[in-house]
Amino acid sequence: MSVSFQQLRSILKESGLPVFRDEPASSVTYPYVVYEFVNETHKRASSRVLKSLPMYQISVITNGVETDYEPLKNALNSYGVSFSQFEGLPYDENDDTITQFITYVRCVN
Repeated sequence: MSVSFQQLRSILKESGLPVFRDEPASSVTYPYVVYEFVNETHKRASSRVLKSLPMYQISVITNGVETDYEPLKNALNSYGVSFSQFEGLPYDENDDTITQFITYVRCVN
């Protein structure tokens, strides 16, 4: 299902994890969600832009394991939101080595 950016933000918050744009507050504890704008494509007809399609990277930052992103995955699935598979990458934050589980969602404006 296609979602707007506002709908995506609401769904992220329904996961029950703290949600931040670009970077978290300094006092937040793991796990939490960070979303960032990646790019934008356009649907065009007759040289006019009909729809803007921004893509967002959504990351679950945790010092735990892959089960920490389950609440986010469940929230996205409950609304039928299309998202890419999650990938786990080591991440360095405040001299701690943690894991960043990343997925991507394309919105419709």
